[in-house]
Amino acid sequence: MLHLQSEGLGSVKTFATLALLRLPLALQDLIRWCNGMFIFDHLLNTLVYPVVRLFSVGDSLALLWLAASLMFLLAVIAIDRGLRRRQIVLRRVIRFALPMRIVLHRSSILDYKLFVVNSVIMFGLLGFFVMTAPQWQALTSYALGAVFGPPAVATVSSWGVFILTTALQILALDFGYWLAHYWFHKSPVMWEFHKVHHSAEVMTPATEWRQHPVELLAIPAVYGLTSGVTYAVVVHIFGAEAQKLGLMGQNLILVAHLATFHHLRHSHVHMPFTGLWGRIFHSPAHHQIHHSANEIHFGKNLGYLFSIWDWLFGTLHMPRRGEQLVLGIGPEGDSHTTVRQVMLEPFRNAFRLLKPSSKP
Repeated sequence: MLHLQSEGLGSVKTFATLALLRLPLALQDLIRWCNGMFIFDHLLNTLVYPVVRLFSVGDSLALLWLAASLMFLLAVIAIDRGLRRRQIVLRRVIRFALPMRIVLHRSSILDYKLFVVNSVIMFGLLGFFVMTAPQWQALTSYALGAVFGPPAVATVSSWGVFILTTALQILALDFGYWLAHYWFHKSPVMWEFHKVHHSAEVMTPATEWRQHPVELLAIPAVYGLTSGVTYAVVVHIFGAEAQKLGLMGQNLILVAHLATFHHLRHSHVHMPFTGLWGRIFHSPAHHQIHHSANEIHFGKNLGYLFSIWDWLFGTLHMPRRGEQLVLGIGPEGDSHTTVRQVMLEPFRNAFRLLKPSSKP
């Protein structure tokens, strides 16, 4: 009996030893299998994506665009003070541009966390479900070809066509953004998800990613639809020469906006467009009004680059001198202070709204 137990114990030890020796090889096999299934690579890419995107010029939150916006702001301040013949103190200017009370505010800290969490969620899981502009363009081109035949054959390049294509694409993108934004404000169910973005008590460029994944899926799909379909129609009419004027793969107008006003929209910097300019173009002050907790500002200034859609459809609120703004959603913001609350609370509230009433 002792012999058998000893033998059995020895077998266990031998098996454990062999298992430990085999472990590195087993891990290698697992990695090879994962590589073959693209799981391991995708997992690694997902985990590093929040860092990688900071260096991708195709991403609005790339350090390049953040630095460009900061340089633009410093230049505007320098010109303004120069015209007023006031001394420029660099330390004060930088303190104004990057106030620590905002950068380190609890609301900003949540923005930074959501930037990481949403980057991982969108790249790792939900990004596969977003219909992008090139996909809508491809579907539309196929449909146009099936109905109307092949696209026109262009024999000569034309700057007029280039400019028209560039302008129409950016107008279509902006209208799609306005339309989706309007939907998220007017639908009680969608507002529960968009409320996450409006719960910011202060704003920094990271507030752009203070969004619920539902919103990050839906809004790009809508403006991807409008811009993709428009681009496909223009190409079908004018031929393959109907290319947008671009830089680094982006629409040239969008690049100019990214390097200047884009990140100032989510900031403390009051930079208004007034008069006719304010009815055509969407200034940082327009968007700051949009984030106001004041009821008269609710659902106003829904555009991105342009104010023309707000002007046409009655949702424009022009910036006014001396108008004080308090950001956020009031007491409701207390349920949007952690990542967990931001991710789960909108689903609870939306399902509550969708649940049929038991009252007759």
